[in-house]
Amino acid sequence: MKTKISATIIGSGNVGSQLAKLFYKKGIIIDAIYNKNQDSGISLAKAVKSSFVADKKNIPNHSSIYLLALKDDHYFEELNGMDLTQKLLIHTSGSLESDRLNPFSKRWGCLYPMQTLTKNDNVDWETVAFYVEASNKEDENLMGSLCEKLGLNYSKINSEQRRKLHISAVATNNFTYHLLSTVKSFCEENELNYEDLKYLVQKSIDNTFQKDAFVMQTGPASRKDLKLVEHHLNLLENNSNLKEIYELFSKQILKKHHNHEL
Repeated sequence: MKTKISATIIGSGNVGSQLAKLFYKKGIIIDAIYNKNQDSGISLAKAVKSSFVADKKNIPNHSSIYLLALKDDHYFEELNGMDLTQKLLIHTSGSLESDRLNPFSKRWGCLYPMQTLTKNDNVDWETVAFYVEASNKEDENLMGSLCEKLGLNYSKINSEQRRKLHISAVATNNFTYHLLSTVKSFCEENELNYEDLKYLVQKSIDNTFQKDAFVMQTGPASRKDLKLVEHHLNLLENNSNLKEIYELFSKQILKKHHNHEL
């Protein structure tokens, strides 16, 4: 990329920290780091050889891009008081409608990484899918060049598509992790080896990618074995969390495959 790009990073949480370090590693100048939590902001600024800005009014006005890595509830609170009119604001949210940034700048974009990121993890960026959007073609091209310089695997989608993709990501990642963690706790409480389920979990994941949806469903609910479903629910009487999940999934499977209510 011939054009020199510099960035101001607004937010030094998990996403902001990881992307700031990637920018720095790939030779993008980081003009400043701004974050409400000064300790976190100062630490990140040192890591990327930048400066920390404690007052939002002192954010540099010459950066090529302003990367907003904030919680969804904090975007507008933080942007209030910042003079970033005509600056390229790039948010990282899966669910924020990008044009809601219009009051702050008509130039906006999105760089959404569909991956769980934590500050200190080593990230294999080649495996992370990124989704980009911009308010105009020129900035879209700039973001494409930025992604190429960073070595990112990216696609262009609009806000509506991204919001639906985010729902899919939450269900796939967060809900699956909660389910498996609940099962792991159940195994530990009953002196069962959770490791024995590893192949079964992997096989189920492979089936969803290799076959059409729902065709590989197995288990008592898919067989309409109502007595066994009821027996399992009775065994889970003292584990309300897993019982609730088991009952909900069994109801949905029965309805899907047999149009039957539990």
